[in-house]
Amino acid sequence: MKTPGAVLLLLWLGLLAGAAESEDIDLLELKYLRSQVQDFESRLQASEKKTRDLENEIKNLKENSGGKIVFSVSLEKDALYEHTGPFNIGTTLIYKQVFINIGDAFNPITGFFTAPVRGVYDFSFSVLGYGGSARVGAHLRRNGQNLVMAYATLDRGDINASNGVSVLLEEGDKVDVYLPAEHRILDNLNHHSTFRGHLLFQM
Repeated sequence: MKTPGAVLLLLWLGLLAGAAESEDIDLLELKYLRSQVQDFESRLQASEKKTRDLENEIKNLKENSGGKIVFSVSLEKDALYEHTGPFNIGTTLIYKQVFINIGDAFNPITGFFTAPVRGVYDFSFSVLGYGGSARVGAHLRRNGQNLVMAYATLDRGDINASNGVSVLLEEGDKVDVYLPAEHRILDNLNHHSTFRGHLLFQM
């Protein structure tokens, strides 16, 4: 079965062939149209490769999970005192300490959790702040859209904030914890800033 993009590409090629035979367009215009078709074909191939890669990732997650999906991670591994942020732009948090990752649905390199199956998942996260006037907080996101936020401000001392949510995810949906611009959080070997989640049931 041809994809919609492939069908559209064939239509483009048919138009070019018909136009060349009827001499309705000049040579320069024909070259321009051919370059447009080639550009479209390149972008189509890139899009199809991205789709195949995502399908393979989901297939591998299903095979590895055995229906059991759970992960628990912490921002730092063994640091005595480590701040993340503040940055000029927001960023996905990368968690260095992995306590458990059954099903391998959480990617410690990218910081993203990818749902291997459609179902209801439960997530929670916490952030620690210490001293200064920087804002302490982070968003839990689904496919780049904010779901909930843990947030606090402080002038001195330390403070902890946390939040969580149960949410329906489609196969391939991605969840991450996002540090907004001009925010910072702290973690150390006691693991105060954490992220965890698990599959409650499939739908």
